[in-house]
Amino acid sequence: MTAGKLFSRSDFEVDKLIEGPEDGNVSLESPPQVLKVVQYTLTSIIVIILLSICIRLIYKDNLLKSGIDAVMMASLYYMMILICGFIIRTCNFLSEIQFAKTHYENGITSVLKATFEINGQSIFLMVFSVIVLSAYCAKEGNPVTQAWAHGPLSSCLAYALAYILSDAVNLNESNYMTIRTIRLMAGVDYGGGMAFSYFYGYLRIILPGLRKKMEIYEAAQDVTIPVKKMFILIPESGHIPPDLCDASYQWLEATTNLEHIVIDRAGVKRRNYKNTVYKIHPNSQAMGHRPVYVITEGATPMMTFWEILIHDHEQTATYKQNRMQIVASFYKTLQQLIDNDPECRDVCELVYYKDYEKGKKINVAEILLGRIQAQAAMF
Repeated sequence: MTAGKLFSRSDFEVDKLIEGPEDGNVSLESPPQVLKVVQYTLTSIIVIILLSICIRLIYKDNLLKSGIDAVMMASLYYMMILICGFIIRTCNFLSEIQFAKTHYENGITSVLKATFEINGQSIFLMVFSVIVLSAYCAKEGNPVTQAWAHGPLSSCLAYALAYILSDAVNLNESNYMTIRTIRLMAGVDYGGGMAFSYFYGYLRIILPGLRKKMEIYEAAQDVTIPVKKMFILIPESGHIPPDLCDASYQWLEATTNLEHIVIDRAGVKRRNYKNTVYKIHPNSQAMGHRPVYVITEGATPMMTFWEILIHDHEQTATYKQNRMQIVASFYKTLQQLIDNDPECRDVCELVYYKDYEKGKKINVAEILLGRIQAQAAMF
Protein backbone atom coordinates (compact mmCIF):
# COMPACT_ATOMS: atom_id res chain seq x y z
CA MET A 1 0.00 0.00 0.00
CA THR A 2 1.49 3.31 -1.04
CA ALA A 3 0.24 6.76 -0.17
CA GLY A 4 -0.63 8.30 -3.49
CA LYS A 5 -1.55 11.93 -3.91
CA LEU A 6 -5.22 12.80 -3.96
CA PHE A 7 -6.24 16.11 -5.54
CA SER A 8 -9.63 17.68 -4.96
CA ARG A 9 -10.85 21.21 -5.21
CA SER A 10 -12.24 22.32 -1.92
CA ASP A 11 -15.80 23.39 -1.41
CA PHE A 12 -18.24 23.41 1.38
CA GLU A 13 -21.80 24.66 1.02
CA VAL A 14 -22.34 27.95 2.87
CA ASP A 15 -26.05 28.62 3.14
CA LYS A 16 -26.06 31.99 4.87
CA LEU A 17 -23.75 34.93 5.46
CA ILE A 18 -24.84 36.52 8.72
CA GLU A 19 -23.98 40.15 9.34
CA GLY A 20 -23.98 41.55 12.86
CA PRO A 21 -25.85 44.70 13.90
CA GLU A 22 -24.28 48.14 13.70
CA ASP A 23 -23.17 48.15 17.32
CA GLY A 24 -20.85 45.25 16.57
CA ASN A 25 -22.74 42.69 18.65
CA VAL A 26 -23.48 39.51 16.75
CA SER A 27 -26.76 37.81 17.54
CA LEU A 28 -26.38 34.07 17.96
CA GLU A 29 -30.11 33.44 17.63
CA SER A 30 -31.41 32.17 14.30
CA PRO A 31 -35.07 31.56 13.44
CA PRO A 32 -34.92 28.64 10.98
CA GLN A 33 -38.39 27.38 11.91
CA VAL A 34 -39.98 30.81 11.39
CA LEU A 35 -38.25 31.16 8.02
CA LYS A 36 -39.48 27.74 6.95
CA VAL A 37 -43.08 28.59 7.92
CA VAL A 38 -42.89 31.86 5.97
CA GLN A 39 -41.35 30.11 2.96
CA TYR A 40 -43.96 27.34 2.89
CA THR A 41 -46.82 29.81 3.43
CA LEU A 42 -45.72 32.03 0.55
CA THR A 43 -45.16 29.00 -1.68
CA SER A 44 -48.63 27.67 -0.85
CA ILE A 45 -50.25 31.03 -1.64
CA ILE A 46 -48.44 31.24 -4.99
CA VAL A 47 -49.39 27.65 -5.84
CA ILE A 48 -53.07 28.29 -5.04
CA ILE A 49 -53.10 31.50 -7.12
CA LEU A 50 -51.47 29.80 -10.11
CA LEU A 51 -53.79 26.81 -9.84
CA SER A 52 -56.85 29.08 -9.64
CA ILE A 53 -55.79 31.10 -12.69
CA CYS A 54 -55.04 27.93 -14.60
CA ILE A 55 -58.48 26.52 -13.75
CA ARG A 56 -60.15 29.79 -14.75
CA LEU A 57 -58.41 29.76 -18.13
CA ILE A 58 -59.40 26.16 -18.79
CA TYR A 59 -62.92 26.57 -17.42
CA LYS A 60 -65.74 26.23 -19.93
CA ASP A 61 -68.80 24.62 -18.42
CA ASN A 62 -67.38 22.20 -15.87
CA LEU A 63 -65.40 23.63 -12.96
CA LEU A 64 -64.50 20.20 -11.54
CA LYS A 65 -63.10 19.01 -14.87
CA SER A 66 -61.11 22.23 -15.16
CA GLY A 67 -59.56 21.57 -11.75
CA ILE A 68 -58.72 17.99 -12.72
CA ASP A 69 -57.14 19.18 -15.97
CA ALA A 70 -55.06 21.78 -14.10
CA VAL A 71 -53.77 19.15 -11.66
CA MET A 72 -53.07 16.81 -14.59
CA MET A 73 -51.05 19.49 -16.38
CA ALA A 74 -49.04 20.32 -13.26
CA SER A 75 -48.38 16.59 -12.72
CA LEU A 76 -47.30 16.20 -16.34
CA TYR A 77 -44.80 19.04 -16.14
CA TYR A 78 -43.54 17.86 -12.75
CA MET A 79 -42.72 14.49 -14.34
CA MET A 80 -40.98 16.27 -17.21
CA ILE A 81 -38.85 18.20 -14.71
CA LEU A 82 -38.14 14.92 -12.91
CA ILE A 83 -37.03 13.22 -16.15
CA CYS A 84 -34.76 16.16 -17.03
CA GLY A 85 -33.30 15.98 -13.52
CA PHE A 86 -32.68 12.25 -13.97
CA ILE A 87 -30.74 12.95 -17.18
CA ILE A 88 -28.63 15.57 -15.38
CA ARG A 89 -28.04 13.16 -12.47
CA THR A 90 -26.89 10.51 -14.96
CA CYS A 91 -24.38 12.96 -16.45
CA ASN A 92 -23.19 13.87 -12.95
CA PHE A 93 -22.76 10.18 -12.13
CA LEU A 94 -20.69 9.53 -15.25
CA SER A 95 -18.45 12.53 -14.54
CA GLU A 96 -18.06 11.54 -10.89
CA ILE A 97 -17.00 7.93 -11.51
CA GLN A 98 -13.37 9.05 -11.82
CA PHE A 99 -13.43 10.00 -8.11
CA ALA A 100 -15.10 6.77 -6.94
CA LYS A 101 -12.00 5.30 -5.29
CA THR A 102 -10.46 8.50 -3.95
CA HIS A 103 -13.44 10.58 -2.80
CA TYR A 104 -16.06 7.97 -1.88
CA GLU A 105 -15.86 5.40 0.88
CA ASN A 106 -17.79 2.63 -0.90
CA GLY A 107 -16.76 3.38 -4.47
CA ILE A 108 -19.42 3.20 -7.19
CA THR A 109 -22.18 2.49 -4.66
CA SER A 110 -21.49 5.76 -2.86
CA VAL A 111 -21.34 7.68 -6.16
CA LEU A 112 -24.75 6.26 -7.13
CA LYS A 113 -26.20 7.24 -3.77
CA ALA A 114 -24.71 10.74 -3.89
CA THR A 115 -25.95 11.52 -7.41
CA PHE A 116 -29.34 9.75 -7.47
CA GLU A 117 -30.63 10.15 -3.91
CA ILE A 118 -34.05 11.81 -3.72
CA ASN A 119 -36.01 12.94 -0.66
CA GLY A 120 -39.35 11.61 0.55
CA GLN A 121 -41.38 14.68 -0.44
CA SER A 122 -40.16 14.45 -4.03
CA ILE A 123 -40.99 10.74 -4.13
CA PHE A 124 -44.49 11.45 -2.80
CA LEU A 125 -45.13 14.04 -5.53
CA MET A 126 -43.71 11.65 -8.14
CA VAL A 127 -46.06 8.84 -7.05
CA PHE A 128 -49.00 11.26 -6.91
CA SER A 129 -48.20 12.54 -10.42
CA VAL A 130 -47.92 9.01 -11.82
CA ILE A 131 -51.30 8.08 -10.33
CA VAL A 132 -52.95 11.25 -11.69
CA LEU A 133 -51.48 10.80 -15.19
CA SER A 134 -52.31 7.09 -15.30
CA ALA A 135 -55.92 7.70 -14.28
CA TYR A 136 -56.27 10.59 -16.71
CA CYS A 137 -54.72 8.60 -19.55
CA ALA A 138 -57.12 5.70 -18.94
CA LYS A 139 -60.19 7.94 -18.97
CA GLU A 140 -59.41 10.92 -21.22
CA GLY A 141 -56.53 9.80 -23.45
CA ASN A 142 -53.02 11.15 -24.00
CA PRO A 143 -52.36 13.80 -21.30
CA VAL A 144 -49.73 15.55 -23.45
CA THR A 145 -52.23 16.16 -26.23
CA GLN A 146 -54.86 17.33 -23.75
CA ALA A 147 -52.39 19.70 -22.07
CA TRP A 148 -51.49 21.43 -25.33
CA ALA A 149 -55.17 21.66 -26.27
CA HIS A 150 -55.74 24.11 -23.41
CA GLY A 151 -53.41 26.66 -24.98
CA PRO A 152 -49.90 28.01 -24.32
CA LEU A 153 -50.85 30.33 -21.44
CA SER A 154 -52.43 27.55 -19.38
CA SER A 155 -49.44 25.32 -20.13
CA CYS A 156 -46.98 28.01 -19.01
CA LEU A 157 -48.89 28.56 -15.76
CA ALA A 158 -49.05 24.81 -15.11
CA TYR A 159 -45.32 24.51 -15.79
CA ALA A 160 -44.63 27.40 -13.38
CA LEU A 161 -46.74 25.62 -10.77
CA ALA A 162 -44.82 22.36 -11.30
CA TYR A 163 -41.47 24.15 -11.12
CA ILE A 164 -42.37 25.91 -7.85
CA LEU A 165 -43.49 22.59 -6.36
CA SER A 166 -40.27 20.87 -7.45
CA ASP A 167 -38.23 23.66 -5.89
CA ALA A 168 -40.30 23.61 -2.69
CA VAL A 169 -39.62 19.89 -2.17
CA ASN A 170 -35.94 20.23 -3.24
CA LEU A 171 -36.37 17.80 -6.11
CA ASN A 172 -32.83 18.32 -7.43
CA GLU A 173 -31.15 18.31 -4.02
CA SER A 174 -28.50 15.62 -3.51
CA ASN A 175 -25.26 15.07 -1.64
CA TYR A 176 -23.46 15.46 -4.97
CA MET A 177 -24.30 19.17 -4.91
CA THR A 178 -22.57 19.51 -1.53
CA ILE A 179 -19.54 17.59 -2.81
CA ARG A 180 -19.38 19.75 -5.93
CA THR A 181 -19.62 22.91 -3.83
CA ILE A 182 -16.71 21.71 -1.68
CA ARG A 183 -14.53 21.44 -4.78
CA LEU A 184 -15.53 24.83 -6.15
CA MET A 185 -14.94 26.83 -2.97
CA ALA A 186 -11.15 26.60 -3.40
CA GLY A 187 -9.89 26.60 0.17
CA VAL A 188 -12.72 28.27 2.11
CA ASP A 189 -14.44 25.04 3.10
CA TYR A 190 -13.89 23.30 6.43
CA GLY A 191 -10.97 21.18 5.19
CA GLY A 192 -9.24 24.18 3.62
CA GLY A 193 -9.80 26.23 6.77
CA MET A 194 -8.17 23.53 8.91
CA ALA A 195 -5.19 23.50 6.55
CA PHE A 196 -4.64 27.26 6.81
CA SER A 197 -4.92 27.16 10.62
CA TYR A 198 -2.52 24.22 10.88
CA PHE A 199 0.02 25.78 8.53
CA TYR A 200 0.17 29.27 10.06
CA GLY A 201 -0.54 28.17 13.61
CA TYR A 202 2.01 25.36 13.72
CA LEU A 203 4.02 24.34 10.64
CA ARG A 204 5.12 27.87 9.77
CA ILE A 205 6.54 28.07 13.30
CA ILE A 206 8.38 24.74 13.60
CA LEU A 207 9.56 24.01 10.04
CA PRO A 208 12.06 26.86 9.49
CA GLY A 209 15.34 25.65 11.00
CA LEU A 210 14.14 22.04 11.31
CA ARG A 211 17.03 20.65 9.27
CA LYS A 212 19.56 22.30 11.61
CA LYS A 213 17.83 20.81 14.65
CA MET A 214 18.03 17.36 13.04
CA GLU A 215 21.77 17.77 12.55
CA ILE A 216 22.18 18.80 16.19
CA TYR A 217 20.20 15.73 17.25
CA GLU A 218 22.34 13.44 15.08
CA ALA A 219 25.54 14.80 16.61
CA ALA A 220 24.22 14.53 20.17
CA GLN A 221 22.78 11.02 19.82
CA ASP A 222 25.37 9.64 17.37
CA VAL A 223 22.67 8.50 14.95
CA THR A 224 21.69 9.29 11.37
CA ILE A 225 18.35 10.62 10.19
CA PRO A 226 18.51 9.58 6.52
CA VAL A 227 15.85 12.00 5.24
CA LYS A 228 15.97 15.51 6.69
CA LYS A 229 12.22 16.06 6.55
CA MET A 230 9.24 15.87 8.83
CA PHE A 231 6.65 13.40 7.54
CA ILE A 232 3.13 14.51 8.42
CA LEU A 233 0.58 11.71 8.49
CA ILE A 234 -2.89 12.37 7.07
CA PRO A 235 -4.96 9.17 7.41
CA GLU A 236 -8.13 8.97 5.38
CA SER A 237 -10.19 8.18 8.49
CA GLY A 238 -8.71 11.11 10.41
CA HIS A 239 -7.80 8.94 13.41
CA ILE A 240 -4.24 9.19 14.74
CA PRO A 241 -3.32 7.28 17.94
CA PRO A 242 -1.43 9.07 20.75
CA ASP A 243 1.58 6.80 20.11
CA LEU A 244 2.35 5.95 16.48
CA CYS A 245 3.52 2.56 17.68
CA ASP A 246 -0.17 1.61 17.69
CA ALA A 247 -0.51 2.53 14.00
CA SER A 248 2.49 0.46 12.89
CA TYR A 249 2.21 -2.98 14.48
CA GLN A 250 5.02 -1.99 16.89
CA TRP A 251 7.38 -0.99 14.07
CA LEU A 252 7.58 2.63 15.27
CA GLU A 253 9.20 3.48 18.58
CA ALA A 254 9.24 7.00 20.03
CA THR A 255 12.64 8.17 21.28
CA THR A 256 13.40 11.72 22.40
CA ASN A 257 12.48 15.13 21.00
CA LEU A 258 14.30 17.60 18.83
CA GLU A 259 15.31 20.93 20.32
CA HIS A 260 12.22 22.79 21.52
CA ILE A 261 10.91 26.10 20.21
CA VAL A 262 9.60 28.40 22.93
CA ILE A 263 7.72 31.56 21.95
CA ASP A 264 5.01 33.85 23.27
CA ARG A 265 1.88 33.43 21.16
CA ALA A 266 -1.68 34.76 21.45
CA GLY A 267 -1.32 35.59 25.12
CA VAL A 268 0.34 32.30 26.06
CA LYS A 269 3.76 32.98 27.57
CA ARG A 270 6.63 30.67 26.65
CA ARG A 271 4.55 28.30 24.58
CA ASN A 272 6.48 25.11 23.85
CA TYR A 273 6.67 23.50 20.39
CA LYS A 274 8.48 20.18 20.00
CA ASN A 275 8.79 17.26 17.59
CA THR A 276 9.39 13.61 18.38
CA VAL A 277 12.04 11.44 16.74
CA TYR A 278 10.88 7.90 15.97
CA LYS A 279 12.79 4.73 15.21
CA ILE A 280 11.41 2.36 12.59
CA HIS A 281 12.05 -1.27 13.46
CA PRO A 282 11.46 -3.30 10.29
CA ASN A 283 9.64 -6.56 11.02
CA SER A 284 8.69 -5.37 14.51
CA GLN A 285 12.05 -5.30 16.26
CA ALA A 286 13.36 -8.60 14.89
CA MET A 287 16.87 -9.59 15.95
CA GLY A 288 19.76 -8.14 13.96
CA HIS A 289 17.84 -5.27 12.39
CA ARG A 290 19.07 -1.70 12.06
CA PRO A 291 16.51 0.92 13.12
CA VAL A 292 15.78 3.81 10.78
CA TYR A 293 15.32 7.24 12.35
CA VAL A 294 12.53 9.52 11.15
CA ILE A 295 10.73 12.68 12.22
CA THR A 296 7.03 12.01 11.89
CA GLU A 297 3.75 12.96 13.49
CA GLY A 298 0.07 13.09 12.68
CA ALA A 299 -1.70 16.21 11.45
CA THR A 300 -3.46 17.24 14.65
CA PRO A 301 -6.47 18.87 12.88
CA MET A 302 -7.31 15.43 11.52
CA MET A 303 -7.54 14.06 15.05
CA THR A 304 -9.80 16.95 16.03
CA PHE A 305 -11.95 16.24 12.98
CA TRP A 306 -12.16 12.56 13.91
CA GLU A 307 -13.34 13.51 17.41
CA ILE A 308 -16.07 15.65 15.85
CA LEU A 309 -17.21 12.63 13.85
CA ILE A 310 -17.56 10.37 16.90
CA HIS A 311 -19.65 12.88 18.87
CA ASP A 312 -23.25 13.78 18.22
CA HIS A 313 -23.50 17.39 17.09
CA GLU A 314 -25.95 19.10 14.76
CA GLN A 315 -23.45 19.03 11.88
CA THR A 316 -21.95 15.59 12.60
CA ALA A 317 -24.08 13.76 10.02
CA THR A 318 -23.04 16.22 7.29
CA TYR A 319 -19.36 15.89 8.23
CA LYS A 320 -19.61 12.08 8.21
CA GLN A 321 -21.27 12.10 4.81
CA ASN A 322 -18.55 14.33 3.33
CA ARG A 323 -15.59 13.08 5.39
CA MET A 324 -13.44 12.00 2.46
CA GLN A 325 -13.97 15.27 0.59
CA ILE A 326 -13.07 17.30 3.70
CA VAL A 327 -9.88 15.30 4.35
CA ALA A 328 -8.92 15.53 0.65
CA SER A 329 -9.46 19.29 0.73
CA PHE A 330 -7.30 19.58 3.86
CA TYR A 331 -4.52 17.62 2.16
CA LYS A 332 -4.54 19.54 -1.10
CA THR A 333 -4.76 22.98 0.51
CA LEU A 334 -1.97 22.15 2.96
CA GLN A 335 0.21 20.79 0.15
CA GLN A 336 -0.22 24.03 -1.80
CA LEU A 337 0.68 26.14 1.24
CA ILE A 338 3.84 24.09 1.86
CA ASP A 339 4.88 24.10 -1.80
CA ASN A 340 4.51 27.89 -1.98
CA ASP A 341 6.71 28.55 1.07
CA PRO A 342 10.47 28.28 0.38
CA GLU A 343 11.26 27.74 4.08
CA CYS A 344 8.90 24.79 4.35
CA ARG A 345 8.75 22.98 1.02
CA ASP A 346 12.04 21.06 1.40
CA VAL A 347 11.68 20.02 5.04
CA CYS A 348 8.14 18.68 5.09
CA GLU A 349 6.34 15.89 3.27
CA LEU A 350 2.68 14.98 3.56
CA VAL A 351 1.76 11.30 3.75
CA TYR A 352 -1.87 10.98 2.77
CA TYR A 353 -2.88 7.33 3.03
CA LYS A 354 -5.79 4.98 3.37
CA ASP A 355 -5.38 3.60 6.87
CA TYR A 356 -7.68 0.59 6.40
CA GLU A 357 -7.67 -1.86 3.49
CA LYS A 358 -10.52 -4.40 3.42
CA GLY A 359 -11.06 -3.87 7.14
CA LYS A 360 -7.39 -4.41 8.03
CA LYS A 361 -5.27 -1.64 9.52
CA ILE A 362 -2.43 -0.45 7.28
CA ASN A 363 1.10 -0.38 8.72
CA VAL A 364 2.06 3.29 8.45
CA ALA A 365 5.71 2.42 9.18
CA GLU A 366 5.90 0.52 5.90
CA ILE A 367 4.64 3.61 4.06
CA LEU A 368 7.25 5.78 5.79
CA LEU A 369 10.00 3.26 5.09
CA GLY A 370 9.07 3.24 1.41
CA ARG A 371 9.29 7.05 1.29
CA ILE A 372 12.67 7.03 3.04
CA GLN A 373 14.11 4.32 0.80
CA ALA A 374 13.05 6.27 -2.26
CA GLN A 375 14.85 9.42 -1.10
CA ALA A 376 17.79 8.48 1.11
CA ALA A 377 21.19 7.93 -0.48
CA MET A 378 22.14 5.43 2.25
CA PHE A 379 19.73 2.81 0.93
